Amino acid sequence: MFARLGVSRPHWWRAAGICALLLCLLISALVLLNPLGARHVAAAGSVQVTVNANQSLGTLTALSRGLNTAVWDSNLLDSAASTDIKNAGIGMLRFPGGSTSDVYHWQTNSLVPGQGGLDPNNTFDAFMSLVQSVGAQPIITVDYGAGTPSEAAGWVQYANKGGPGYNGPVPTYAGASSTGHTYGIKYWEIGNEVYGDGTYGASWEYNNNPHTPAAYANNVVAYSQAMKAVDPTIKVGAVLTTPGNWPDGVTNSASPQPWNQTVLSTACSAIDFVIIHWYPQNPGNESDSGLLASTSQIPSMVSTLRSELSQYCGSHASAVQILLTETNSVSSNPGKQTVSIVNALYEDDDYMTWLENGVTNVDWWTLHNGPVAGNTSSSLYGSAQYGDYGVLANGGCISGGPCEPAADTPFPAYYGLQMLSYLGNAGDTMVSSSSSQTLVAVHAVRQANGNLAVLLINKDPSNTYNVTFSLNGYTAASSARVYSYGPTSSAISSTSVSGSPLPSISISPYTLTTVVFTPGSAATATPTPTPSPTVTPTVAPTPTTTATATPSPATPTPTPTATASLSCAVHYAVTSQWPGGFSASLTITNTGSTAINGWTLQFTFPSGQTITQLWNGSYTQSGSTVTITNLSYNASIPPGATLSSSPGFNGTWNGSNASPTAFTLNGRSCSVV
Repeated sequence: MFARLGVSRPHWWRAAGICALLLCLLISALVLLNPLGARHVAAAGSVQVTVNANQSLGTLTALSRGLNTAVWDSNLLDSAASTDIKNAGIGMLRFPGGSTSDVYHWQTNSLVPGQGGLDPNNTFDAFMSLVQSVGAQPIITVDYGAGTPSEAAGWVQYANKGGPGYNGPVPTYAGASSTGHTYGIKYWEIGNEVYGDGTYGASWEYNNNPHTPAAYANNVVAYSQAMKAVDPTIKVGAVLTTPGNWPDGVTNSASPQPWNQTVLSTACSAIDFVIIHWYPQNPGNESDSGLLASTSQIPSMVSTLRSELSQYCGSHASAVQILLTETNSVSSNPGKQTVSIVNALYEDDDYMTWLENGVTNVDWWTLHNGPVAGNTSSSLYGSAQYGDYGVLANGGCISGGPCEPAADTPFPAYYGLQMLSYLGNAGDTMVSSSSSQTLVAVHAVRQANGNLAVLLINKDPSNTYNVTFSLNGYTAASSARVYSYGPTSSAISSTSVSGSPLPSISISPYTLTTVVFTPGSAATATPTPTPSPTVTPTVAPTPTTTATATPSPATPTPTPTATASLSCAVHYAVTSQWPGGFSASLTITNTGSTAINGWTLQFTFPSGQTITQLWNGSYTQSGSTVTITNLSYNASIPPGATLSSSPGFNGTWNGSNASPTAFTLNGRSCSVV
């Protein structure tokens, strides 16, 4: 469990200090011993990447990829920042910025005295000008800690209900409209990390209300009612704890039941989405390999959250979206890892894994932050002597210490965002994919223009891999476009490759590579949009290295268990039902004596039901026949064991909702229990 015990990272909070002489000498010695955190590049191994182009994992939308902004960011309105946001394909911007949201009064563009600072130029209208200039949508966090439902409702009215007849509160900041606006903002959060107000001991979030989840739940209802009375079309979100992360599941006298249970039981009918944040590490305990492996936790977290929604929200559960409105590598006091290539590798895997598991939106923290004297251990990759949560530098310096690059200089995390724009954008379909090497993560997107893009993330610090492709459900041309970014890259590079029947490529240690295939039947390859003018026609070079390492053996793709040796049982249960919709779970048990390695479950709905959303698996549906296949983390079922991450889904029905009566696993009939 990762306890989130810091504030929400405004740059005015950063702990800048003067390095003691002995510590500085020690750091200097470590840098001389390993000046670039370099690793030896070993001989290439082989990796098989398989893509099932017809197995949809969901559709990317304009909301999928987001980024945090803040009123304290003195570079928020830089024209260079605006260009970079647009070139990275960012579709959602969050405002006014983490914990600052709970002390921010929008009408006066001011904070509660003593609760930090802001740039007076960063008014709400100035932020909306940025949003409109980059073609994004906003998500607004209203002031819960120091605000009121009426203040929040006034913000909705000013933002969405302007024009003739506007009679809402008139802001007092320079440049404010006296007649309001019709921005049409849809997404509104009720507060930031409210559970951090002392309810469970740790206190970083300002809150004038009683410090209990019950008080928050009741106030969410009050806020929602006031805001929707102004504009019934908006979506309102409530703060939840992230499953498996502090303070999830904690109880005490102020919280007799866990936070999520308390909030959802009272407020679910008043909300349209839930909010979670995820920082997989705590400061001082960062590990490059640990960070890169942490994304394996995501499917379980989403599955648990959906189970909670189903349990406490009843018929409304399927309508509630999940938004991850903050994520980065470490919960506070960022160190060198945040500005290294490692964070970019984690970032892309982080975004795509949440989205593939059905989350509506992921927002990285943050646009600009500033340098922080965090963890600079030689055990972490890179040579930076500071950390920064921002994807762009702000040109600041640590007191008595190093300075970062000029304002708006991109860090690797920026190029991570940009790489995702080559993989897919709104309207494109995420599809199932797998890798035979655990240190090479893969994500695939079938683009609306007919192309198929595959993102390869080499998490290995030492080994280069030769990648070959197996594309199921897609016939590709023998040439492809490759976009690359690595430790020595100054920008994303681009080149073309060819081979027969498909090209194979080499991926260097700690690199991001997107391969874009075009349809084999096309006379002319469909071009992939190039979001950034900085792309150059060269391949990212292999980093220079000094240390030694042993090559890691490839992990073979699971071979499906032979039908003759397979014995299975399936339990199907409708967990909740409402007019026109329902949720159901599937429990798969291996009743045989041989391990099941990779599985495909098939059944037919007897009443014409349709699956609308599925987790812990990928699915296709043809008429009433459903086919569900495993994901990378739940492929194996030991003998006599029940699959720990079994599929579940939301669906629609009309007339009746009878349960399926027959199931096959890898083509063999299973008993129904």
